[in-house]
Amino acid sequence: MHIPDGFLTPAICIIMYIISAVFLVWSWKRIKENYPRSFVPLIAVSSAFIFAAQMLNFPIAYGTSGHLVGGTLLAVLLGPHAAILSMTIVLMIQAIFFADGGIFTFGANVFNMAVIGGLSFYILKIISSGAKSQKHVWMGVFVASWLSVVLGSLACALQIGVSPMFASAGGILMTVPSMLFWHTIIGIGEAAITTSLISQLQRLQPTVLNGLAILRREVL
Repeated sequence: MHIPDGFLTPAICIIMYIISAVFLVWSWKRIKENYPRSFVPLIAVSSAFIFAAQMLNFPIAYGTSGHLVGGTLLAVLLGPHAAILSMTIVLMIQAIFFADGGIFTFGANVFNMAVIGGLSFYILKIISSGAKSQKHVWMGVFVASWLSVVLGSLACALQIGVSPMFASAGGILMTVPSMLFWHTIIGIGEAAITTSLISQLQRLQPTVLNGLAILRREVL
């Protein structure tokens, strides 16, 4: 899902930088208000895990790639605001040191994976509202994780589809079906992995699930 440089017009790059910057500033302010300094090591460990998982890429179409994203996993581990910043750090390291995603397209990649992934927490919140059993919560994790991948791929497809270099190939009529087809399948795998990891952590180490704790406070 990483978009390399040269695939988006300057206007789209600028717009996506501005949109992503707004979400990053919002997340940073909420973290300063609500998170203790002792929370930093968990953010670092979570970021390292997602960094390693995202390095396993395989090509999809038009220079984009498919991989596990981990946005919902971070949202349940850290909460939505810390998840956005954590994923942004991962994407920054990948772009600067590994050329995985471009510098000019960095704003778009942050929106597609960090912002949408972090905000999937609210999908989980809606589904889990009034939950009477733990299974209801796990279903919410599964759906939120799947949707974060599908929505991120849709945003990616629209961004590259409206760029002039893809006009001759059919534009969004080509990029949207192609990206959605593959990422609908990838999303099922990511949802299964995310739900399994979160359920095991809930059983073995529930204190690290800050996002789940936030969810329970807001739902109850």
